[in-house]
Amino acid sequence: MASPRLAWFLRGQFLNRVVLILSWAAVVTEFFVLGLSGEPLLGYTGVFLVAAGLILGRFQRVLGLLVVTFGSVAAALLATEFVAMWSVVVFTLFSVTVRGARAILALLMAGVPVYFSLVIREHWNFQASVALVASACCAVGAAVGNAVRAQQDYLESMKQRALDAEAAADLAVERGITQERVRIARDLHDVVGHEVAVLGMNLGVAEVSLPAGDSAARTALESARASVRRVLHETQLILAVLRRGVDDDDPVRPTPDIAQIPALIETFRAAGVSVNFVIDGDTDGLDPTVGLAAFRIVQEALTNAQRHGRGQVELAIGCADGHLSIVAANDYAGIRKSSGEGGGYGLIGIRERARSAGGRVEVDDDGRRFRVAAILRTDGGMIQ
Repeated sequence: MASPRLAWFLRGQFLNRVVLILSWAAVVTEFFVLGLSGEPLLGYTGVFLVAAGLILGRFQRVLGLLVVTFGSVAAALLATEFVAMWSVVVFTLFSVTVRGARAILALLMAGVPVYFSLVIREHWNFQASVALVASACCAVGAAVGNAVRAQQDYLESMKQRALDAEAAADLAVERGITQERVRIARDLHDVVGHEVAVLGMNLGVAEVSLPAGDSAARTALESARASVRRVLHETQLILAVLRRGVDDDDPVRPTPDIAQIPALIETFRAAGVSVNFVIDGDTDGLDPTVGLAAFRIVQEALTNAQRHGRGQVELAIGCADGHLSIVAANDYAGIRKSSGEGGGYGLIGIRERARSAGGRVEVDDDGRRFRVAAILRTDGGMIQ
């Protein structure tokens, strides 16, 4: 089933690029307007500050907003032309809120200074139309950005619900298959195995009861008993295969735990996966369920990195304050067109493993780099 998609005018990344282009267009336009009007060098202060804020905002959105705001204030107080600069503040407010900043806080940081700078420019006229319009536009920019982000969050929650429902359906099917395998194994053991064992005993009795000179019958019975032994052996092998799927672990080997993760990493390194592994904290005394879940989460994360990633995998395990954290990150082998591409079963498996031990999983995926973090309680309790 195809995932729902937002309309183009509600896609935060697209709109963020649009407002960035508009912001730079406003800066360039303001620069040329000041040049044509013969503005003194001091009047360019606001333009340069706004440009610096736009560059800084790509990395530090709140700090970038502050610098853009200071540039707008400088333009209002020092330059003859200023409208384009507070327009950039409106665009920047939209950008920072759609990227996750709190709308009220961002509006207070930018809208209030813009309003008072224009009040001062208008000779302390608190009802100046330009000041009221500028502050209202700032509020609109923050509100629209917050609304678009809310729509994105809602869509992501719907996608996650769909993934969870798909995972639950897969688990139900897997559970049904496992139960059927257990039933078959039980019937095979209780019915077929018992009857074959009884048949072997009867053949033994018949062989002992044969007359001494009846060699042909004795040979036939010995052959039949050998066949029964082979059937019993094959039955035991079939039982082992059927039983092996019950707990998703090989019963002939000990249950893996966190202590076996270094050996697991070495197997991936031998396969050509570069892994930078760091472990911090005392992992002794973990609940067995948590240890098993941690091993499987690391195994699934490294498998995904081997299949879809490139470069070094950063794997960090930390244990502190009663919690175990597992963080794995690496670049994609190619830029993905959307985060919804791919089957996603590896991520589902990681989520279900964490959930089975009472933990939770956080995913950060920007289309270029994938980061998954699992958090578990060391005692196996549920994380609220």
